[in-house]
Amino acid sequence: MTEAEHIPEEIVANILRRLPPKSLIRCTAVSKSWRDLILTPSFISLHLRHSPPLLLLQLCNERSHPSPSPCAVRYSLRHDDPFLSDSGSTLLLPPTALYREFSVVGLCHGLVCITAGHHCHSLVICNPSLRRYVSLPRPRHYRSLYTATVAFAFDPLHQDYKVVRLSCMVDDERYGFSAPTVEVYSLATGFWRTLSGSTPVCSLACVGKDAPHGFVNKIVHWGAQRREGDYGWYHFVLSFDFVHEVFGEVLLPESLAYAPEDSVTVIGGREELSVFSVGGGFPSCCEIWVMKEYGVVESWNKVFSFTLRGFSLEVPAWGISVANVTSPPVALCIRKSGEVLLLMDETGKGNLYSLDIERKRFTELGIGGEGYTWYLYSGYYAESLVLLNNVSGLVSY
Repeated sequence: MTEAEHIPEEIVANILRRLPPKSLIRCTAVSKSWRDLILTPSFISLHLRHSPPLLLLQLCNERSHPSPSPCAVRYSLRHDDPFLSDSGSTLLLPPTALYREFSVVGLCHGLVCITAGHHCHSLVICNPSLRRYVSLPRPRHYRSLYTATVAFAFDPLHQDYKVVRLSCMVDDERYGFSAPTVEVYSLATGFWRTLSGSTPVCSLACVGKDAPHGFVNKIVHWGAQRREGDYGWYHFVLSFDFVHEVFGEVLLPESLAYAPEDSVTVIGGREELSVFSVGGGFPSCCEIWVMKEYGVVESWNKVFSFTLRGFSLEVPAWGISVANVTSPPVALCIRKSGEVLLLMDETGKGNLYSLDIERKRFTELGIGGEGYTWYLYSGYYAESLVLLNNVSGLVSY
């Protein structure tokens, strides 16, 4: 018996948790005891808690691909420091994800959910650090004109990873007057199920529907709207509980609920529900609101506002003005520091800024600017040992 075999399991686990997933997979061949330890759910969870999170940026632009529809997607993993410095790591997506139409739509426990197109027909869940993936069966397709969006999360009660897909009809007769069709995929079963009778009548906000969704208490949120009468719109936040698979509505302050345009989107990245509102008219007002007490409409608090006047984005209270801004900014996510990551279109060049509301700083990050940026995703990714071993159709790459 070697001295290593006398080392307490707690110390072995503390050493092993510091290793990257690929090294740990090799360590499973060292001994049966190491293999049994590394593959236990408790160790996988311990390793994930100690994996440093990196901010994933997904960027498309027109410089090398003039046509937006087949535009190539680029990814980078960045340290969450003040200037999002490049980590040098690479997100190794499976071969199916290298087609230009594919893009990331969800991150959870080191797993990445990717999809393609407005209908989200092709879906893949993969673990890039272990280079394993599974292709999901194709969900339903509808004859009517529609758009679809998906969200990806873990159900802790049933120990299952789930994908929810909302399909909203956009033809003139039903747009804003019908409930989305909802399907839920379970990684444990490998099947889609259609939910019926529980979805509010609404359509999802067009702007920001593909951005990271706002998760609060394991519940996902989207900006939503429905018609009231022939012309008016009512805005609210649509929620979905992955554990109980039920929908809910979170009311907005009246100034946002009855805004004249499709202008309210949820900002992901923090435990407080946050929304970004872009007002119509001239000048255009862009606002960030935070709900201090979940579900209590009176607790909404406006924490920041811009004014887009002509081609100048202004914050008079801070003495800030950004010239040559051709459209309102897009709020991508809220960083762990509390700063808001914004995509700005400056004379056809997409640039990233970080907004620190508490310190009253608006910092250009020097990322982007390579041509008109028409889509960008950001979210936190950490390497993990989630193996997908019990999933049918698992493929290594």
